[in-house]
Amino acid sequence: MIITDVKTYVLKLDFKLKLGSMPAFNVTGLYLNIKTDEDVEGWALSHWNLSNLGQKMLIDESLKHLLIRKDPFMVEDIFQTVYHNSNRIMFGIPMATSVIQVALWDIIGKATKQPIYKLLGGMKKEIRAYASMPRSYKAKAVAKVVQSAIDLGAFKAVKLRIGKGLKKDEELIKEVRDNFPDIDIMLDANSAYTQLREAVKLTKICEKYNICWLEEPLPSDNLNGLAALRSQSPIEIAGGENDMGIFRFEDILSKGCYDIVQPDVCRSGGFLQLKKIDAMAEVKGVRCIPHIFGFGHILAANLHFIMASRCDWCEFPFIPDEFQVLEEPIRCVNGIVKALEKPGLGVEVNQKMFKENII
Repeated sequence: MIITDVKTYVLKLDFKLKLGSMPAFNVTGLYLNIKTDEDVEGWALSHWNLSNLGQKMLIDESLKHLLIRKDPFMVEDIFQTVYHNSNRIMFGIPMATSVIQVALWDIIGKATKQPIYKLLGGMKKEIRAYASMPRSYKAKAVAKVVQSAIDLGAFKAVKLRIGKGLKKDEELIKEVRDNFPDIDIMLDANSAYTQLREAVKLTKICEKYNICWLEEPLPSDNLNGLAALRSQSPIEIAGGENDMGIFRFEDILSKGCYDIVQPDVCRSGGFLQLKKIDAMAEVKGVRCIPHIFGFGHILAANLHFIMASRCDWCEFPFIPDEFQVLEEPIRCVNGIVKALEKPGLGVEVNQKMFKENII
């Protein structure tokens, strides 16, 4: 089997999204389709970024030519080719490298009639999930949103967006904890705090309200600051969603930045890179819980890694089913998400939404 063509499609939905302290952005998605001479096709969805059109140009004009006539089963060879020819020479985008890897494994799974998680060395068939909120809320409104997550998916854990200053953040955290004393709460600051002293104060607030972990309280490039924060924090510090590859994660782990690393299959290099990152983290006693946010193909890819790893949580984007853009949405039932058992990724893009929203 050889790769005969690589196509990209940019989908744009009619709304904007604002995550924590980050600027609002149009909700788009870049779908990658890898074709082979045996009519087995691989599909994958690149992670959200500020320019899917820029990413499309990178793949169409450069990375595509590195894939043609390659054997799609030679995943590690293709990763090394793309990485060394794009990361240094062509200033490649981590998401573009990752999406190629995911589509290759979709082909391999379909060709072997196996779900990806089994090919990666299956470890479990279900995982507890937490509802990951797509935006920040005011303290007065957040309890209703959390209640809706409990009502719709029987979630027993939620992740909230913070980053509006210590006073407002504590008001929001207190509101949720007072109304829901028994649920697990995770927090994501999206690098909103820049001063170590403030970040330390935030961790003390988190301890007061029994928070499970705090994500990216400081900018993700500030490894020294994160390591200093972790050494003083009474709660677990998490991060890594914006980082790619084993060399970057070696720096992160060696400096002791996080209690939990959060690589993303669709951002950090693909399945095999995550397997290696997870092994590196395990040696150092650090948990590995992938970051997941975006349309359904991103959830599916990370779910396969989770089912083949020691990971003990699944981040589940709390968005309407239709925004997964899948023929059959992935669902959380009673706080649990089950493994996808169909070959490859085990999901198919919703053709109606796909055709109506392609740019």
